Amino acid sequence: MIEVDGLTKDFGHFRALHQLAFSISRDHGITALLGPNGAGKTTAMRLLTGYLEASAGSIRFDGEDVSDPAVRLKTNRRIGYLPESTALYPEMLVSEYLEFMGRVRGLSGPGLEARAREMIERLELGSHLYSPIAILSKGFRQRIALAGTLIHEPDYVILDEPTSGLDPNQIAHIRSIIRELGQKSLLILSTHILQEVEDICDRVIIISRGRVVADDATETLRSAGSCVVVARGSGISDTLSGNTLVRRVQVGPAAEHPQGFQSYTCELTEDRPEDLFKFVAQQGLEVREFRPATRALEDIFRELTGEEGATN
Repeated sequence: MIEVDGLTKDFGHFRALHQLAFSISRDHGITALLGPNGAGKTTAMRLLTGYLEASAGSIRFDGEDVSDPAVRLKTNRRIGYLPESTALYPEMLVSEYLEFMGRVRGLSGPGLEARAREMIERLELGSHLYSPIAILSKGFRQRIALAGTLIHEPDYVILDEPTSGLDPNQIAHIRSIIRELGQKSLLILSTHILQEVEDICDRVIIISRGRVVADDATETLRSAGSCVVVARGSGISDTLSGNTLVRRVQVGPAAEHPQGFQSYTCELTEDRPEDLFKFVAQQGLEVREFRPATRALEDIFRELTGEEGATN
C-alpha cells in the first residue's frame, strides 16, 4: 500500500502540490493519476519514487515512512518507474541496455538471463536486440525503456505516459501488458489518453492546480452526479427541472424508446440520486427506467480541471 498524507512540494515561491492525501492498495486495481499539463501529477510521481524530496507531508510504502533514507533505499529496490522523458543510453545495444539495467537492479547469472529473455519476448524486442538504441524509432525506444523498468519484477510500478509514441498495434500490446502487471503489482498510470483510462484503469485520481479534485473508482466517477429517467407524459422536463436537486435536464430523442417513452438526463447539484428517485415516485409519473447516467471521462476531466498552465 502507498499512503500519501499532506504531501506538499514548493519550487521557490511556487507551490506545485498542496497537501495531497490519498492511499492506493493492490485491491484498488490499476490507478490512473490524471491532470492537465502543469497540474502536478509528474511532480507527485517523482516524489513517490524519490526523484524529488517533499517540502512537507509524508509518503509511506507498506506502512514505512520513506523520509528515512534506509527505508527509501529499500523501497526503491521494489519500484519500477518509467518517466515521461525516457532516459536511455543511445550508444548501447538493446541487449547491453537490458543487461545493464538488470545488473543495476541486482540481477546476475541465470536469473538475469531469464528475466532479459522474458522482457525480450513480452515486449517484442528480438528483431533489434543487437541494434544501437540511437537508430531505433521512438516507439521502439519506449518499449526498451519499459523492459528496463520491469526487468527486476517490481512490486510497485509507476508509469508516466507509457504508450507515448507507439502505433495502434503497439498501444494495444502495451495495454495488455499493463493489465497483466496490475494483477500482481501495485500500478499507477499517468496518461493523457482518457480512453486508455476507461479501458484499463479501475480507479482515477484527478489533480488540478496541485490539489486532488476527484478520487474514486472509474465507473463510480463516470456515473456520479447524473441520472436518467425514462418516462412518458406531458410536462415531465418541467417537473424534473422544478426540483432544486436538478441543475439541468437534457431530453433524449423521441425515437430512442418505444410507446411514447422518452429519456430525461438529469444533472444533479449534489450526488443524491435516492432523493431524486423519491421525488419522481411522489409525482406519480409513468416511469419505465431510473438509472445512473454514464458520463464520458473526458467531460468529467474538463469540468473538474478547466484551463491550466502548460508546464508540469
